[in-house]
Amino acid sequence: MKGLDFVAKIAPGYAAKRAKSHREYQLQSAMNEAARLYDAATNTQYRKPVVGAGMSPNAIVDNAGTRLRDLARYLEENHDLTNAIFDDLLNNIIGAGASKVPQIKLANGELATDVNNRALELYDEWAQCPDTTGEFGFEQMERMVARHVFRDGEIFLRPIINNAGFAYKTQVPYAVDMLDADYCPLDLLVTGNNVIQGIECNEWGAPTAYYFYKSHPGEVISTTVTMLSETQRIEAAGVYHLKYVKRLRQRRGVPLIHSVIDRMRDIKDYEESERIAAKVAASMTFAITKSGEASAPTAVNTDGNREFGMAPGMGFELMPGEGVTTIDSNRPNTGLNEFRNAMLRAVAGGTGTRFSSISKDYNGTYSAQRQELIEGSIAYRAHFNYFVRKFYKPIWSDFITAAALSGALGSLRGVDQSTLTRCEFRPPSLPWIDPAKEAKAWRELVDAKLESRKEVMRQRGRDPAKVMEEMSEESENELFASTIDLAEPETLIEDINEDINEGENEAGAA
Repeated sequence: MKGLDFVAKIAPGYAAKRAKSHREYQLQSAMNEAARLYDAATNTQYRKPVVGAGMSPNAIVDNAGTRLRDLARYLEENHDLTNAIFDDLLNNIIGAGASKVPQIKLANGELATDVNNRALELYDEWAQCPDTTGEFGFEQMERMVARHVFRDGEIFLRPIINNAGFAYKTQVPYAVDMLDADYCPLDLLVTGNNVIQGIECNEWGAPTAYYFYKSHPGEVISTTVTMLSETQRIEAAGVYHLKYVKRLRQRRGVPLIHSVIDRMRDIKDYEESERIAAKVAASMTFAITKSGEASAPTAVNTDGNREFGMAPGMGFELMPGEGVTTIDSNRPNTGLNEFRNAMLRAVAGGTGTRFSSISKDYNGTYSAQRQELIEGSIAYRAHFNYFVRKFYKPIWSDFITAAALSGALGSLRGVDQSTLTRCEFRPPSLPWIDPAKEAKAWRELVDAKLESRKEVMRQRGRDPAKVMEEMSEESENELFASTIDLAEPETLIEDINEDINEGENEAGAA
């Protein structure tokens, strides 16, 4: 451009043309660069335009309706591999149930041991019948709640605290009413009150109320399906809404397997086709071919079919001009396992589960299985943390509040009231793939003072306080244990026999 400045002094017209040409060149280059960068956004005969671009998450869910939920339920009911996905999630996120460690403290900052123990005793009693139906224990309730979230995309919980109209089954007046996604009408829209998909929200997007059917809309009564349009409005403070979402301000959840439903249906259909083909192939035996020399009549039965008895090592006589040809259907397909495993790896990636768990294929090396466990544990822990925030802590807080108000928790004198509902929830321990290697690794971390012994106990799913108590009892009995040499049972038996003989001799002498 400095050269153009010099030329402009002696040839202004020529310099202006050159500057214009340069600007046009830069503009064209910028346009070409933009086109190159956004080829992915260009619609061609090979790339279909995105349907519903710019729609809100609620509009997308509204268009899908209950179709995704129905498909997820159908696959769970009719496809074993879909069940394996949900079972893998439940086993690694919920397991046999989250362990609870109350953290109620005294005013001086120490743990209120007696109150904490009393709370656990009451909770164990309440966990026998925690829901309003009385049909589930709390461990089964945990898995039911998580299964509804993963399969249906959401579940609604209503705490029933100190309700005079409800017959509580334990001394703590608290129960949980579980409502599946069907109870909240997806098609309920009241624009004036900002009610969308059965949920009323304020200007900030926070739920203020939920609308529920008084009975399940798909309930069968007198062999007819009755759709009840009457709903009841429940304040948001009395409802816990657990949901699986991926976009901001999405009011209703979607099944966790929403992105792999088509793939799961394809796998199911393909396996069914292969299974039928293999069954048909197993039923086929042979075919009789006839040449031009076959002229004798063929004996048939009353149905017009020729009958042959088949048995191992059996032969039969053919008519003149007849031959036998076997039917080869190439079934079972030798490529079935490879195709199925490839599809299941994609499903595992789309659902955050482990391929080896859902396929029951554990042929990988220790390193491969360990890597799979580590990657899977991240997703499992993320889900568990969500349930801690939205399920475990609210349930525990309501339970302790009800126990304290009813007097079942006992005297709370000297207790720091701000810590009354505090509790730690720990996920199920991850299994050890190779116990020897795992134990060695933990021991090295403890020896290097990079980890505590209590954390090792927690990782194994044990309560450190309980383990320390058991170790203390063993230490007290160490003197007794040292007098018995279990490594030499023969010597121990001889000593016992000598004691018995001496006792008998002394008794005889007396």
